[in-house]
Amino acid sequence: MLLTGWMEENGRLLTLPEIETLDIDRLKKCGGEFILETDDCMIRDKYHIMPMPCVSGKKIFTAEPDVLDMPLEDAIKKSVELRISDDAVTTLSGGVDSSLIAVLADLPCIAVGITGSHDLAAAKKTADLLGLSLTTKEIDMDEIRTALLKVLKMIPRVTPMDVEIALTGYFITKLAKETGAKRILTGQAADELFGGYARYGRSQDLRSDLAFDFVQLSFQRERDASVASHFGVWYSLPFMDERVVKASRTFSTEELVRDDLRKIALRKVAAQYLPEEIAWKPKKAMQYGSGISGALGKIAKAEGCKGFGELVRKLTAEKI
Repeated sequence: MLLTGWMEENGRLLTLPEIETLDIDRLKKCGGEFILETDDCMIRDKYHIMPMPCVSGKKIFTAEPDVLDMPLEDAIKKSVELRISDDAVTTLSGGVDSSLIAVLADLPCIAVGITGSHDLAAAKKTADLLGLSLTTKEIDMDEIRTALLKVLKMIPRVTPMDVEIALTGYFITKLAKETGAKRILTGQAADELFGGYARYGRSQDLRSDLAFDFVQLSFQRERDASVASHFGVWYSLPFMDERVVKASRTFSTEELVRDDLRKIALRKVAAQYLPEEIAWKPKKAMQYGSGISGALGKIAKAEGCKGFGELVRKLTAEKI
């Protein structure tokens, strides 16, 4: 058997010798972030977090983890515990999602942004408050210009938003590699599970909107993995642990979003581990918090484009 990633059964990490003793039916009930190749088939983790290599001639199964129902706090703690390793770091932006993961994991943290950006300042402040180690990278305009051309060739779907987010991911994964890490813990999926986006406050059917957006995360993972693999690293997503996903669906919509408050259930858990100013801090998208979105607007203007969207279309046409 060939294992890429990690597997667990009933909340316990499995070693490869243990995995080799399990039959296929049992393996298909394991959790984790993995691709397991046997002589006859391949088994993927439920949410396809571990990128799939190109293969042919083998049947591919998606695991359906058999996990216990748990209160949200316990589910998050277990999901983080399973993902802690010596070769892992945590991204830290200073928001509630990444800060909760960071304080529970107690791993080295990384943050990127242009000089003076919101995320760099917030990450440094949060790391100081929580006593976490933090490595930062200040990005200049020349680096963004160079990375932009590379990212356009990497990502499977080219839209202005995908490019902006992928660019931020480019510098995050590059910094992770420079620190010697192979795995990056992030707070991805918290917004789609607990109602983090502003539009959820206007939703007529919050549960349907959350379910739709959760499914759409597969496109984001494909984009992010395409950039991360360039540096030989991969993302690990505690909020996409099946225990956390199941726990998120036990709350009423009012326990998730009410008036201007969003991710209420998650913030209540976070408030037990984080200062109030972090636990209840409003969301800021990473491409804006890092300053990369604003920098791309300046680059577009310098290239004679009306906006970044026009620059993306121009560069994409040139690439073709």
